[in-house]
Amino acid sequence: MISIIVPIHNITEKFEQNLKLLQDELAVSFKNYEIIVSYNGRSLAREFEFLRQPQIIYISSPIIGKGHALKRGFEKSSGDPVVFIDADMELQPKDIKNFAALLDIYQADIVIGSKRHPYSQVNYPWHRKILSWCYQIFIRLALNIKGVRDSQVGLKLFRREVLNSVLPKILVKQYAFDLEVLAVASRLGYNKILEAPIRLDYHHNIFQTTNLQDFKKLLKMIWYLFIDTLAIIYRMRILKYYDKRSKSQETISK
Repeated sequence: MISIIVPIHNITEKFEQNLKLLQDELAVSFKNYEIIVSYNGRSLAREFEFLRQPQIIYISSPIIGKGHALKRGFEKSSGDPVVFIDADMELQPKDIKNFAALLDIYQADIVIGSKRHPYSQVNYPWHRKILSWCYQIFIRLALNIKGVRDSQVGLKLFRREVLNSVLPKILVKQYAFDLEVLAVASRLGYNKILEAPIRLDYHHNIFQTTNLQDFKKLLKMIWYLFIDTLAIIYRMRILKYYDKRSKSQETISK
């Protein structure tokens, strides 16, 4: 069983098309799979019949945040390995089978998509490239996560054991969730993190617009990402929060 967790905030007809694409790819590559659609908001399952399928588990929560949606999705999943993929499917679902193969071949703990892999095919605006490059340099200097040159790509595959250990310690629920997961995994000794090539073609978004309102949203997003990142660094370097054993771990050791 492989579990695919898809966090989403707005369910639309476009998402129905994306979900069908994901299902088609999984049916070809895997004998046994489940898709967990984790929705941030009130339940809408009655309005979307395409979610009523044996391979799809639909959950909803009023708490906003990609991180919260992924954590809730993992709690409802049962597969191993576990995949996180963004709902817009700008990243190709067909890459999931390649990630799973790489996980087994190299006995990795995590396989992540990377725009900086030499075989990646990426088309996105120059200013996005600059922002991404500066952020990743900052992360490399501050956290030194082994094997990670790009933490923010929305396609990642984990061994279940890794997420069982990491997710209880995660505090960021939105902007820097991906970074915190990788940083904590590395801190806990899951250092076999493998970067894999991706195909990515950005659609029109706030990184390509000249609209003042959208530009303000972009600056707000960058600011919150920066604040969340500083919080992760503070917890890791100063508080040593991620090194503390949970109550459940202490009980097991006794």
